[in-house]
Amino acid sequence: MWIGEFARRAGVKPTTVRHYVREGLLVPKAGLAGGSNPYLEFTEADLRLLAAIQAGQSLGMSLGEIRMLIAERRSGNGRAKLLAALVAQRETLRQRAVGLRTMLAFLDRKIAWLASGASGPPPAHD
Repeated sequence: MWIGEFARRAGVKPTTVRHYVREGLLVPKAGLAGGSNPYLEFTEADLRLLAAIQAGQSLGMSLGEIRMLIAERRSGNGRAKLLAALVAQRETLRQRAVGLRTMLAFLDRKIAWLASGASGPPPAHD
């Protein structure tokens, strides 16, 4: 499928697809149409890969980290590296969750203080 259909099916813009191609995350075949600028030809496997790229980004992984994992997978050594990366990312997200809970608790205290007329000293930030 050409880039327009691929982007539509993936739910992204063609510029996003082109960016992933430039970054080496997606490696489509060059189609026969298009002359000196051959069309990019994507497959169902590319759709699955794009979904994995988006999942990695949703987990907070950088494109560089995702690119490394894709390269490892393409070389046949991806399972152990992927497992290690996911375990590390889980720990990062757990640490962020602790920070977010602290910020939410502060916001709850601040909102309650403001809602009650802001009398007395403002709540301290932990």
